[in-house]
Amino acid sequence: MILANASAVGMVPNIDQTPVSKDALRSYELVFDAVYTPRNTRLLQEAAEVGAVVVSGVEMFIRQALGQFKMFTGGLAPEDFMRKIVLEQF
Repeated sequence: MILANASAVGMVPNIDQTPVSKDALRSYELVFDAVYTPRNTRLLQEAAEVGAVVVSGVEMFIRQALGQFKMFTGGLAPEDFMRKIVLEQF
């Protein structure tokens, strides 16, 4: 199963909050959190601790930027450069 958190729970300044208990996370193979500040939310930390694959909201942020670049320019974005810049910020 996959869990996708699309709420703001766990976002700055409420980084101590999580929308799902650690025990419940044991049911999921992959956990995605749309929150990107902080990059490694409590939800993602606890999901990793119970063995789930985790995907940060930063990844969504990057992929949206890549898609928008292509829509506006018709070309491919410099993914490595964009990823480097974004990851330096988060």
